[in-house]
Amino acid sequence: MLVGLISDVHSNAVALQGVLSEFEKRGVKVILSAGDVVGYNPYPEETVDLFRRHKIVSIQGNHDRAVVTGDTSELNDAAAEAVAWTRNAISEKSLSYLAGLASSLEVRVDGIMICIAHGSLTNPNEYIYEFSEELLPPGCDLLVLGHTHIQGAAEFIFGSVVNPGSVGQPRDGDPRAAFAVLDTDTRTVELERIEYDVDKVIEDISLADLPEILGSRLVSGR
Repeated sequence: MLVGLISDVHSNAVALQGVLSEFEKRGVKVILSAGDVVGYNPYPEETVDLFRRHKIVSIQGNHDRAVVTGDTSELNDAAAEAVAWTRNAISEKSLSYLAGLASSLEVRVDGIMICIAHGSLTNPNEYIYEFSEELLPPGCDLLVLGHTHIQGAAEFIFGSVVNPGSVGQPRDGDPRAAFAVLDTDTRTVELERIEYDVDKVIEDISLADLPEILGSRLVSGR
């Protein structure tokens, strides 16, 4: 079975739709997300709708939590402005969806125990840039992390750690939407990228009067 792994969509429904189309072509049966469904980009309602319609299993990221609570004290100015904009643009139904997301999850898929966290299992705001076997809790075959927007994976004796990268705002120098695919038969994870219509998203960021940097960084992948 193929399992799609995503993170940090950040209201980029254009990029997400591209990734979902790729999953459909490949025959992906289950999609798991390491959080930050919303924030930064101008399509929060469309993004939550895609999560619902495609039955994406997601946890809550720090931007999701900020949109729910209104607390932006831990965010930079551009991120905080995007959260405020999102709180005004999003429906109560979608806000309830975000509020109902857990901070971490354990999901067994085809005999593989997958643990999902945004920052780390002990701290949802922690940035994990280097992977080690110590990150894996007992019984966890695959740990999926997000938050850094940097794609990477490491395999150890007792399991693997993967950050599928950011669908909606990559920060590893590659502006293409990032994701990963787990093959439960071979127990291997492939890191993948696809192109999407960045210009449209930048145009809509401008039309929404969101901070200009949120568009320019989509071009640089930084």
